[in-house]
Amino acid sequence: MLRFRVFCVALAGVAFAALVSAQQGPDLKAVIKKAIEAHGGEQNLAKYKAGVSKFKGTIELGPVTADVTGETSLQKPDKVKNVLNLDFSGKKLELITVFNGKQLWVNSMGQTKEVDDEKILNAAREEMQIEGAGSLSDFLKEPYELNALGESKVKDKAAIGIRVSKKGQRDFNIFFDKKTGLVVKTEMRTLNAMTMQEITQEKFVLEYQDKAGMKIAKRVEIQRDGKPFMEIEITDVQALEKLDDSVFAKP
Repeated sequence: MLRFRVFCVALAGVAFAALVSAQQGPDLKAVIKKAIEAHGGEQNLAKYKAGVSKFKGTIELGPVTADVTGETSLQKPDKVKNVLNLDFSGKKLELITVFNGKQLWVNSMGQTKEVDDEKILNAAREEMQIEGAGSLSDFLKEPYELNALGESKVKDKAAIGIRVSKKGQRDFNIFFDKKTGLVVKTEMRTLNAMTMQEITQEKFVLEYQDKAGMKIAKRVEIQRDGKPFMEIEITDVQALEKLDDSVFAKP
């Protein structure tokens, strides 16, 4: 009799878990849909698949803190170009990185090198899962899967966390402001290209700005393994439908 009761309790637990799981899907999709509207609506987000932004701030490179200015060109879903101008107490360095979806180049001091390390290339592809997502609506479709992370505090804001999974790629987490629906944080395991060690990278959106009917990040903080890495203010942004492929040519 006792075994039968234990079996019934276990069976009830399985049934309850299945019920919760069935309820999570629509709830999580509702969170994503709210975020889509908060960020400007499906029509705007689908229209503007490219952008150019200028920024300024600071970056931590080992024991050194450098001032940084730069420009990022993004073409969804998988192309990005970053131009960083670093100032180490008066010593200046320009660093250009270009990823065209297949190839990755780095240009420093006028010299260009193609990066062919598969670990670094995979890290670039996986980071573009977040940066290159069409309009958040990608995550509502196959082959993406959503799992609840529950509620938490992100920079003193009540947030709802969702883990996004896709077969063959690393999972990542997105946290949405419970009140506004805006993305307040993304989190993923990635590769530190300088040390070739895996790290946890968190990107916090501290403030938004209005552009072309959309909410676009204005102040961003990035942490690596819980330590400050980069903090920037986006000083200018252009929302575009498409950038020419030449933008992502070898620098």
